[in-house]
Amino acid sequence: MTLAQASKILTAIGYIAYPLLLVLLAIFDRQMLLRCIVVPAIGFVGVSIFRNIVNAPRPYEVNGTAPLIPKDTRGHSFPSRHTFSMFTIACTWMLYQPIVGTALLVLACVMAVIRVVGGVHFPRDVIVGAISAIVICAAGYLLIPW
Repeated sequence: MTLAQASKILTAIGYIAYPLLLVLLAIFDRQMLLRCIVVPAIGFVGVSIFRNIVNAPRPYEVNGTAPLIPKDTRGHSFPSRHTFSMFTIACTWMLYQPIVGTALLVLACVMAVIRVVGGVHFPRDVIVGAISAIVICAAGYLLIPW
């Protein structure tokens, strides 16, 4: 399996895991559903806006080397939105089913490593993506009274 394939599989897992959680919450815990939509949405929009403002170059732009994960996007490297999204999905699952959330956290860490090794992000990009997801989720799920 190539890094590009592994990255696509992990991304697909996130695309499946989050809607699945929302369906389960719609059926079994409607009270939690709204916050599990609002907190990730606010975080994703915030990170996307921040990335556009900072517009940090990607490793292949700086180093002049071809990434192992095919990508030709210029800038928008910091923070890693793939890493942010996967950590946010994992943190959101932790509220409902900690075992699934823990498994997704492990996969999020694997994704972060793949994004760096694949040459599409610097380590700081994935570290800040992960930390910002955890902080936003902690603030949104634990500190804000729902």
